[in-house]
Amino acid sequence: MKLIGILILALSFAKCASVKTENNHPFKIESANYSNVTGGVKGSYSSTNLIIYFSAEEPIDFQKVYFQNRITKAVVEQHNNQTYIAARYKTSSDDEQKDIVLHADPKKEIGNTPNTPTEEFPFKLKENEAMVSYVIGEKTYYAKVENIIKKETVFME
Repeated sequence: MKLIGILILALSFAKCASVKTENNHPFKIESANYSNVTGGVKGSYSSTNLIIYFSAEEPIDFQKVYFQNRITKAVVEQHNNQTYIAARYKTSSDDEQKDIVLHADPKKEIGNTPNTPTEEFPFKLKENEAMVSYVIGEKTYYAKVENIIKKETVFME
């Protein structure tokens, strides 16, 4: 019985250890903020937009941004001489509730989209924290972004 307990304990630590964060990054996080964006009519597009301002001497190969239990691709953009990572998370549920046609005639099922498995969220973060993954060579590193400021909701017409 003790052996089973030790195995479970070891496996739980192994999962946590599989994602390592580094403190020595080749870039510096300057600040970060996010806002919720929503359309003015029912069924319109809604999202959470996270902006992470950073500075770096060399280009960084950012991969993903993990924020509020969502994962998206990191997109590096520049505006007014400021470089930032833009992470846009779709929060609308219209596509998720799309009807699937089941029919004896397979031709009638054209247009159904398969359910794609979603990546498991590997971090325990506060609402105002995010993780950014980046690659150097063949190795993936993670940087934690803290104290993300929530801005006012943006309403689109």
